[in-house]
Amino acid sequence: MNGVLYTLSQTLGIGAFALLAPAVIGLVNGDPAGGTYLVIAGLVGFIAGATFFTLQDRVGVLDRGTGLGAVVVTWATLPLVAALPLAWATPLNGLDAVFEAASGLTTTGATTFATLEGVSAATLFWRCELQWLGGLLTLITFAGILAPLGVGGLSSRGIAAIGRREGELTRGQYLVRGITVLYLLATGLCVAALLLTGLPPFDALCLGFATVSTGGFMPRDGGLASYGSPAGNAVIVVFMIIGGTSITWHRAVVEFRHGAFSRHLESYAVIAMVAVVAIAYAASFAGNHPLGAAIGEGLFTAASLVTTTGFEIGEGALASLPGAIPVLIALAGGAALSTAGGVKLYRIGAMMLASQREFHRLVFPSGVLGIGLAGMTRDVDLMKALWANLTLSVFVVIAAAVGLSLQLPTIGAALTAAVAAFASIGPLYASMGVEQAAWPDFAAFDAVSKTVMIVTMILGRIELFAFLALIGLFADRRF
Repeated sequence: MNGVLYTLSQTLGIGAFALLAPAVIGLVNGDPAGGTYLVIAGLVGFIAGATFFTLQDRVGVLDRGTGLGAVVVTWATLPLVAALPLAWATPLNGLDAVFEAASGLTTTGATTFATLEGVSAATLFWRCELQWLGGLLTLITFAGILAPLGVGGLSSRGIAAIGRREGELTRGQYLVRGITVLYLLATGLCVAALLLTGLPPFDALCLGFATVSTGGFMPRDGGLASYGSPAGNAVIVVFMIIGGTSITWHRAVVEFRHGAFSRHLESYAVIAMVAVVAIAYAASFAGNHPLGAAIGEGLFTAASLVTTTGFEIGEGALASLPGAIPVLIALAGGAALSTAGGVKLYRIGAMMLASQREFHRLVFPSGVLGIGLAGMTRDVDLMKALWANLTLSVFVVIAAAVGLSLQLPTIGAALTAAVAAFASIGPLYASMGVEQAAWPDFAAFDAVSKTVMIVTMILGRIELFAFLALIGLFADRRF
């Protein structure tokens, strides 16, 4: 347990430091919320620091139980802590504040604010900063803990190349440093590019945070159409795709390791999927837009959906494809080691290749066929993990939909909300509900529905396998 609390203290310490930015913004603008953020930053920082220094000499090597425990406890605790300033500095009640914080940290982008008019700049920045921190925590969780442990069939191939071991840094420390550097680089480039397109500095910073983390929070009402910046939209498309592709691929590209980045099929599959979906969206927009505008908005909407970001240029754009197609695309998600949500294309691709192998064996029982993805052979244990993960994911979505159906008017609304929460694309529910006047917005959800959404958002990020494995470790008394 010491290792879990020690890891949590480090994360809370980062959160306390992050609270200083909205505190400064509030104090500079003469906003009383600035003092609230400052007080909470001091309180959280004190508790984190005291825990850190108390346990510093009592923590050993991060084993499986400690790693899984740290993942579950951290993701369960952070929304509660991040909700404190939202509950004290805004009209949101406690549950709504936790919902908003969980939505930000899981990069879901579902909001309980009816309007952003009157919301302080400090709170607007904190919401976008939460997405950015949640995206970074997602990458560290998957690349640093879950993938090396093989949770849910995740592959750790290529992770070692993210950071360069130097001096006395442990493997985990240089991995975290490597991920953070890449993430900061992408964020800096995105914000700089948005500034060059003429966006206001505050909006460019908030949108940069939301884009790289594939979150859906906006710093103002009206969506991206309110900026009237095609160049800004183009920048956001590029960095949404960067956010939805694998960080191991990013490292290979930055280092010009041609052999490594050319073989990373999953990231190319994400890009190809964006292209295919963009054609479908462009065709749906062609009747109401000039050809060039239809292609541009189609590409933007496709990138937003595939990477589970949730941005829209026009209201209801994500729901422009017929039926449940947008929901299924969102459920598939982006690359495994990315900030995108969903089941992940890595798993879907692996299962499709395994199915192809089984069909081949039916036709050629004595044949030998090696099937791999990104250079990794598909063994039986791996395929069991992948299929089990898919089964558990479907179970979570169905269970969430059942819980939400107690309030929502139709099963379609409940299922859409469940997928939006699990796949971290909250705006998809709002988009599909544009023409469904009976669909309540998230602010109108009752306490049960909001709680179901919060739990589903978190489970979609930590992988249900991690939670079940932790329960198994408790049952075996090995934690």
